[in-house]
Amino acid sequence: MRAASALTVVAALALVGCGNVSPRVPVKVQAANGRFVVSLTHQVVNEASGHHLDLRSLASTDLQVINSMLPGPSTTVTLTVGDPDQISFAIGAAEFTDPESGAITIGLYPSWSEEPWNVSQELARSLARGVVRSVRITSGAGLGKTILDEMVAAGIATEFGESAFPGPPDPWVNSLTAKQECQQWRHLDRLLHTVGIHEEVLTGGGVSAATFGESTMPQFTGQTIGYHIVADYLARTGTISWSALAATPAQEIYAASGYAPCPLN
Repeated sequence: MRAASALTVVAALALVGCGNVSPRVPVKVQAANGRFVVSLTHQVVNEASGHHLDLRSLASTDLQVINSMLPGPSTTVTLTVGDPDQISFAIGAAEFTDPESGAITIGLYPSWSEEPWNVSQELARSLARGVVRSVRITSGAGLGKTILDEMVAAGIATEFGESAFPGPPDPWVNSLTAKQECQQWRHLDRLLHTVGIHEEVLTGGGVSAATFGESTMPQFTGQTIGYHIVADYLARTGTISWSALAATPAQEIYAASGYAPCPLN
């Protein structure tokens, strides 16, 4: 099992569109006994060849590991070259799982030889996060629509990615100080069932001062808090299968987690 170290990007980040990809039919491979059909755009295949990376083999190996830990329905995976402006510098990849179909798209940063990323490691965890989200969508609890739903889904994705491919923690696992986490939780606690501002919460950045009491949030705020909620839940409930965790509603996970980074009053 290869070590790995990503943003899911959990929100639907923009990936390079069809105008930037060869119109030829993508390269397709099947993985995990046909459970996954992986399409690689010619752009990403050419980029990988230039850096001596066999993405077809890497993806197939990673998905076999993932399949052994988390069975589930068939789905499609698309690997492409992402828009550098929309990819987290911390990981060199952008991941999107369709909230309706569970189809997974991963965009990799194009300048692999110029940046300090281990593409094989980041691909492995990106695939793991995408698959557990896909299973949650298609045969589990669903992603839901609220901030709490999205944070918990991000936390599950992180836990599964790190379990499937052990190694250095993802950059959002410890991205907040205790003081920052307390401050942001005091804003978020009253908004857990709010719909429609997931990306701002999860990735950090400009948000409404009226909503959060300040104009910016630290990077990865929602992902850090979601990870801690899920970690606290697993610590309290003990052993649980990944399939069962994917099927557990966010509110149930939060209620049983006991997550409380600081007093709210």
